[in-house]
Amino acid sequence: MRDLIRRNKAPPGAIVPRDIERDGLFKLDVDDDIWQDVGLDDDYDGNVPPQWLSDEQVRQGIRHF
Repeated sequence: MRDLIRRNKAPPGAIVPRDIERDGLFKLDVDDDIWQDVGLDDDYDGNVPPQWLSDEQVRQGIRHF
């Protein structure tokens, strides 16, 4: 994705996902970067991230649920 963005071949508003460490990949935690799907939703306009990602109270509520 990084290369596509650099060459202006990525969709407008595309973002580079965080690098995922290979060590411990199969020992995933609910907060690990692999679960971050920002940019995969067609309705996402790039300006306001979803509450489950940006609002700590929502994240805590999800964990408690």
